[in-house]
Amino acid sequence: MKEVLFMKQTEIVGFIGKWSWIFIISFLAIGWKYPIIGSIALICMIAPTITAAWKGGRIWCGSFCPRGSLNDNLLIKISRSATIPKFFRTVWFRIGFALFLIYNFVTGIINAQGNLIKIGFVFYKIILITTMITVFLGIIFHERTWCSFCPMGSLSALITKVKRSWSKQSKQINVNEEKCINCNICAKSCPMDLNPYDFVDGSNKDLDCIHCEECVYNCPVNALKRD
Repeated sequence: MKEVLFMKQTEIVGFIGKWSWIFIISFLAIGWKYPIIGSIALICMIAPTITAAWKGGRIWCGSFCPRGSLNDNLLIKISRSATIPKFFRTVWFRIGFALFLIYNFVTGIINAQGNLIKIGFVFYKIILITTMITVFLGIIFHERTWCSFCPMGSLSALITKVKRSWSKQSKQINVNEEKCINCNICAKSCPMDLNPYDFVDGSNKDLDCIHCEECVYNCPVNALKRD
């Protein structure tokens, strides 16, 4: 019974991951005329941190995020799928970009003076601009370049790191170094352009892992597993 429920759950999550991009396309199309719906974006801003605090890891990013779905199902078709520049993953760039967005968000809310339509437009504008950045970087670099410095994804990674410091109940991909044959297949299959063969227990090198488990499925010697 548990196996049946697990399979059903996996199918549902897979369906959401495949088609949730429709949500962000609809949001951008409808929000242009009716910006009041922009506040709906708050869900996608809060959900990643909640799931990270609950289960650990960037689970939302890999299974439910509409923008992640857009990247994996549409943007990948026109992306060079090249290596993500390390610069985007640096702590200072992530913090700087997050502060830039926060500044624009806060000043926008203040200037809206309680007007719900203007507040909705603030959310809409941020989603529109960041989606444009996502598409631009996704085409010239890698489809998930945005995800490497996404503020909510970075915050989820930080929450996961803190959670692991006091609890072992956190999703994590680990590699069995004795089984690993250094074929690099796991790295080639990773949508986040990470190196799963480095995910040694306790290293925290998997903090940006979105737990799609592509590395686990593609490993020819079953050296990777999710704990």
